[in-house]
Amino acid sequence: MTIKIYFALVIATFCGATLAQGESDLEKKMLNDCQVLAREINKSHGVGISLEAISPLVTWRAACAEKPPTGPGNVTALCQGKRVTPKGEESVFFWQKSQHGKLNTGYFVCSD
Repeated sequence: MTIKIYFALVIATFCGATLAQGESDLEKKMLNDCQVLAREINKSHGVGISLEAISPLVTWRAACAEKPPTGPGNVTALCQGKRVTPKGEESVFFWQKSQHGKLNTGYFVCSD
């Protein structure tokens, strides 16, 4: 009986550590995707999103925006960041969508 409990604890510990590592890897991937997307939007639209203050989002409702991402396709990245302008710091909600292998990006500057 004691051996069964021991093995159950070992398996539970291993599974818990594996799940935690998987979650951490997913968070890192989401952050990396947002940083890459911010660079792309900065280059193509000159938005000026700071790469240090980016947060990946799971739902657009967590963003500063009042409306969901626009454009065709399925959302592949949702992010929020900051940019500094002469008027001060502003929040920027930005996203990427994919449809038929084509990627579409967009952003919305929020009035804080």
